[in-house]
Order: sequence, then C-alpha cells, then structure tokens
Amino acid sequence: MSIRKAGQFFAAVTAIMVICGCTANTGEGDVMARYLKYLEATDPGQVRGLQPGTAEEEMGIHRFREFYRVFSAEVIRKGLRDLYAEESYFQDPFKEVIGIGEIEAYFLKSAEGVQTCTFDIQDLAVHDGNYYFRWVMHLTLKRYPNDPIQALGMSHVRFDREGKVIFHQDYWDTGLIYERAPLMGSVIRWVKRQF
Repeated sequence: MSIRKAGQFFAAVTAIMVICGCTANTGEGDVMARYLKYLEATDPGQVRGLQPGTAEEEMGIHRFREFYRVFSAEVIRKGLRDLYAEESYFQDPFKEVIGIGEIEAYFLKSAEGVQTCTFDIQDLAVHDGNYYFRWVMHLTLKRYPNDPIQALGMSHVRFDREGKVIFHQDYWDTGLIYERAPLMGSVIRWVKRQF
C-alpha cells in the first residue's frame, strides 16, 4: 500500500470511528471498565447462578431461545421482564445498557427500524456458569426491505439462580448494517477493497 493510500485508509477508518461513536471517549464513561465490573460482579464463582442439570437451568435456556426466536416490539413487551433480572447488564456492538428499564427502552428503540428479525440459535456451549449461544441473525430493515442481512454472532450470557439473565454480551459484525448507510457505506466498502 502506498503512503498516499495508507493516509486515505487511516483517514477513512478515523471517519468511520467518529461517525460510529467508536472513539475511546464516547462521553458515556469507560465502557470497558463497566464491562469488567459487571463481568466480575456476575462471576459464577462468586455469585450463585444456575445449577447444571436443574429445571431452572433448562427453563432459563428455553426462555432465552424463545425470546430471541423473533425480535419484535410485541415479544419485547411481553417477555423481556421474564427473561432479564432487574439489575442486568447488556452490551452489543452498538450500545451498553444497565438495568431492565434501559434494556427494554433500547430493545424497543432498536425494533422500530426493523421489518423482521429472527435469531436462529445454532448451538449452546456451557462452561462454569457461562452460556455461549451461537446464532445466525436474519434481519430486514424497514429502510431496506429488499436487502435482507444475515449475520453470525454469539451471546455470552450468565443467569441468576432463578434463571433470569444478569449478564449479556453480544458479539457480531455491525459492518453489515453500516455498509447500507448511504455515506458511511461507501467509505466502509472502499476500506474493505483496500485489503
């Protein structure tokens, strides 16, 4: 890559980070510090969570799968408070929210731009009170009804002893959505072509 192209590349990446709010100081405090705080606070070695092989574990897993089968405002209003504990922590690549009220508000706001969204949970791995759900999201945005998105992702989840989610961290490629944005999409596609 030439010096000129490298300069263009870094300018484009910087622009994307600023537009996406991915800078180190987003004005919302230190997200990484809060993530680590909640990760420690919900550590299954310190907090009594679900016991393996119990009816509560089976029910917690079942509720999680059912809730995300179809992501819609109706499902959120009907089932979110049965799935998440009052003081639960949620983070995805777009936002970090703490507490059931903030999670509900964020999910409902997210659902506004969605025509359809389903999660096909492919499998589940469990290790020492940590639950890893691997899924494929099928998403159609209202703004782009003829351009459906499929994204691979994973949810790291911890449950309390009643089977309610107390910690939920999602991992997936948000670039699939950003690429559809008019200005930002062209910059992201250009950056990808440089590789």
